[in-house]
Amino acid sequence: MAIGGNTYNYICSASMIGRSLLITAAHCVHDYGKKGNGWARKVKFVPAKNGGSEPYTFFESSQYLIPTSYYNGTDTCSTTGVVCNNDIALVALNNNSRGQQAGNVTGWYGYGWNGYSYAIPTNSFQGVFGNKRFASITQLGYPGSLDSGQRMEINTAYGALKASGNLKNTWLGSNMTGGSSGGPWLVNFGISPSGKQYGSATVRNVVVGVTSWGYTNPNIQMQGASWFGQNVEFPNSAYGSRGAGNIGKLVYDACDNPAFSGWKLQSRGRCR
Repeated sequence: MAIGGNTYNYICSASMIGRSLLITAAHCVHDYGKKGNGWARKVKFVPAKNGGSEPYTFFESSQYLIPTSYYNGTDTCSTTGVVCNNDIALVALNNNSRGQQAGNVTGWYGYGWNGYSYAIPTNSFQGVFGNKRFASITQLGYPGSLDSGQRMEINTAYGALKASGNLKNTWLGSNMTGGSSGGPWLVNFGISPSGKQYGSATVRNVVVGVTSWGYTNPNIQMQGASWFGQNVEFPNSAYGSRGAGNIGKLVYDACDNPAFSGWKLQSRGRCR
């Protein structure tokens, strides 16, 4: 991201959920509560970057979309702008220098809401796992403290819903650090093997959060993500056909909403 000027001077992580639709953390593109003065100047997305290799070239941003409560500084947070309900953002991407849409060359993930693939352990296992809703989550990102932020890192761990009053987050054990913000938290990651039976949540490669926050103390290896789905700011169970809560509202506005000027990505073949 270029913040405070036209030079790319900050790093976050991100992933595709549509042909030209990128998902990341809101704090990667906007300074909490600063309204019109809070935006990054521009964003460059380099998918699958590996050291000096950029196999799909890069894609620059055309527009950003974040929740109004994050933009205004009225979001439900544990402290101002940190550990919030709606630290998520969508970025519309321009084509690369070859005229390609990012998702057409990399593919894109699905996304889920209201705890897709989460479950409460049965009584016999609660002595080990507790009684919170949890899921096996795969986290991807480019943390600056690992491989100098030049290679994608992977972390798979137990992630549990942490709800306190109106605040909903998922907490995950992780040694990732700054730079991993905005990277996807996925359930059912990878290719389904043959010969295995799954439960009711069987869709593969579903984003259920993006890295939002972590501790500066390296001895506390934990990070959090805003819960995708309904919350006090986004109470609806459906926004068009795009899902519930915060993620449903953002994707509906980006892809379909006729009142949302300028995006309309679905009709332009740039959504899903």
